[in-house]
Amino acid sequence: MVSSPGRMLLLVTIMLAISGQGRLAHAAGAGDGVDQPVAKAALLKSYPGLFTISGNILTWTDGTTMVWDDGKTRDADALLESPDIEDMFRYAYPTAAEGALVPAEDFDPGRIRNEAFFEKLYGKSAAEVGRHIANVKWLPKLGKKTVQVTRVFGINDRLGKVSDALEAMPPDLSRYGLKPGGGFVWRPIAGTDRLSVHSFGAAFDINVGCSDYWYNNRNKANPKAHIPFKNRIPLSIVELFEKNGFIWGGRWYHCDTMHFEYRPELLLYKNSG
Repeated sequence: MVSSPGRMLLLVTIMLAISGQGRLAHAAGAGDGVDQPVAKAALLKSYPGLFTISGNILTWTDGTTMVWDDGKTRDADALLESPDIEDMFRYAYPTAAEGALVPAEDFDPGRIRNEAFFEKLYGKSAAEVGRHIANVKWLPKLGKKTVQVTRVFGINDRLGKVSDALEAMPPDLSRYGLKPGGGFVWRPIAGTDRLSVHSFGAAFDINVGCSDYWYNNRNKANPKAHIPFKNRIPLSIVELFEKNGFIWGGRWYHCDTMHFEYRPELLLYKNSG
């Protein structure tokens, strides 16, 4: 029982402070533009049977739990370095059907990745990932290359379908697949400690000779200067990948136009949101 007006005032003040903090945390989560139900549904449909999501907790079948939204507000750098799972949906991925686009500054749909989530999907080491790596014959009639990606989620078969469709296209398009940059390589992203999606066998680089990479286009004297966008990969090729669950690095402000990675959740989120 509160025995004095002073103690009553103190109690009310504390309760208001706690309530205010709760609203701020909720506002941080609600104000990031993510459609929470649609994002959760997209993730569950993309990786069925591996985890459940209840409220703010994602639970894997082995009992491991992860926080969906930690309520923190992150700038563009922090989104790359330490995103929660919900942050991966911060930007809606625009498909090739939307035509040629120049990404806005720091607009990087798919470049935001919760590394712990990907390690649960594919493996925490080169050895773990390597158990599921398969060879894919890439443009077998034209280029006769072999690339390596994971069998998890049938990614090897999906890339094979892209290869078949690209090989059947007119020569002025199929030629873009003749100099692939490869698939599985356990490595960090250049200049960072973050693992590349290539480390998980879930990414593929289509053409080294026609690639435009933001790091090479940046203003070296002024790292904060605007990065000009360049691209030489036809959108009709991008569509082939998207039909098989891959997103394209050419939709990023920090562009990597030869890069494709398996991210069906972002394609589903785009279609639903």
